[in-house]
Amino acid sequence: MISHRSAAGMLLLASALLGASALSAPAAERPGRAQASLAKGKEIYARECAACHGVKGDGEGPGAHIVNPKPRNFILGVFKLRTTPSGQPPTDDDLLRTITQGIAHSAMPSFRELPEADRRALVGVVRQFADIKTAPRPIAIPAAPEVSAALLEKGKTVYTALKCQTCHGDTGTGDGASSLTLKDDAKGRIWAPDLTTGVFKSGDDAKALYARIATGLDGTPMPSYASQAKPDEIWAVVHYVRSLAKR
Repeated sequence: MISHRSAAGMLLLASALLGASALSAPAAERPGRAQASLAKGKEIYARECAACHGVKGDGEGPGAHIVNPKPRNFILGVFKLRTTPSGQPPTDDDLLRTITQGIAHSAMPSFRELPEADRRALVGVVRQFADIKTAPRPIAIPAAPEVSAALLEKGKTVYTALKCQTCHGDTGTGDGASSLTLKDDAKGRIWAPDLTTGVFKSGDDAKALYARIATGLDGTPMPSYASQAKPDEIWAVVHYVRSLAKR
């Protein structure tokens, strides 16, 4: 039989273990800390983001009318820069990356100067606006192949087969036949970027470019090519595009 003293000791031990477990639990699992982070994020958002994205996150801030492309309407839940399949919301890391790096060819600046905790707090605000309640899974990005002349030639062939030149042009300068008629889902005028500049919306990291081709840019005419090209073909296009920038 277990004595009253032994039972009390076991209860104390269990309580101590549970307390230690709670202290070591991730911040996301601690409601009080998560709420504090969200409150902090809303303060930062009001100061840094609402002027363009609006106090409600609808992209209708007082400065939105002078921005082209228009600021993202978070409420729609449609995001361009993701590592998730087309139609899926971005991961927290995707949102953090965008906040940190900014978006080239747009008015979205880098907020790298903010402490990481503040940037992560902003991620929570965007998730709330977009009503993202799940943890989306990113696509698998295989290891990059070694760059060679044969790979670049293959990339050029796939670039043509996928009709990338329709928007981006034969040499990647953004002067394709459809380049003057491109519009986003909100019917706003947009332009195919000049790939030869080496300046890409999500940076020039090879994996980021792979994600752009594989997942597309939701809300724009840039589709996902995951079902039209094999991973090795997507990698070939990535390195071909990077070679255009080098030239």
